[in-house]
Amino acid sequence: MKNVSGLGMAAIGLAVFAGACSSSGAGGRKVEITMKDGGCTPSSVAVRPGEKLNLLLKNESSSDAYEFEGIDGAKLEEVVVHQGKTLSVGYTVPSGSGTHKMKCYVPAGPSTIVELVAGSLSETASPARGATPAASSSPAASIGVDSTVAVSLVEYSVTADKPSVSAGKIRFAATNVSKGQVHELAVLKPKADGGFENLGEVEDVEPGTSTSFDLELVPGAYTLACLIAAGESGSTVDHYKQGMHTDFTVK
Repeated sequence: MKNVSGLGMAAIGLAVFAGACSSSGAGGRKVEITMKDGGCTPSSVAVRPGEKLNLLLKNESSSDAYEFEGIDGAKLEEVVVHQGKTLSVGYTVPSGSGTHKMKCYVPAGPSTIVELVAGSLSETASPARGATPAASSSPAASIGVDSTVAVSLVEYSVTADKPSVSAGKIRFAATNVSKGQVHELAVLKPKADGGFENLGEVEDVEPGTSTSFDLELVPGAYTLACLIAAGESGSTVDHYKQGMHTDFTVK
């Protein structure tokens, strides 16, 4: 997961791969993660501390794209796997026993937390989300930003200080006003098939903190949403399904 906190820190872009299969995971043990309409399998994989893995992400769903990323401290940058494609991603399990969480999801759709469970060193492992948002500048520098939208995040609503802005470079300044829950802000673009394209986001916005990111947006309808899934960042519910989203218009 992309760890972003503090006003003005950059949002990290989605890593989009167009080929049938990348070779970035070459050399590690192959672990297949299958993406279907109802979610991803398996939800748990036994691994060894320090083990190199070749995660084979297979999108066999009817959705245009699934996203896959490390969360809750697992350091795996977000990738997008398009329908009918397989992406190979390398991941080295941290040393020491523990559980490392991966989020496998369709924006505003099915979401699965895939746990890589690392036992002791003596144990044997079992076989087993494009476009890049523009980086935001420092808080004092807003040169080139056409408008700023202040967004408040709380259980379970997303509230923008204005319902629409003109097209151009837009800064989304997100503030988590919750007293206890972590939230995130994603800008989603509706697609013809009823799904969404995630154009950019900030994640792990801790209670009482703010952060921002910039996007170049054309006229159209958008959705501002929190995509925290059940099992992510200590949450027991899916924030989007709880109604944590709002419509937004670019004129």
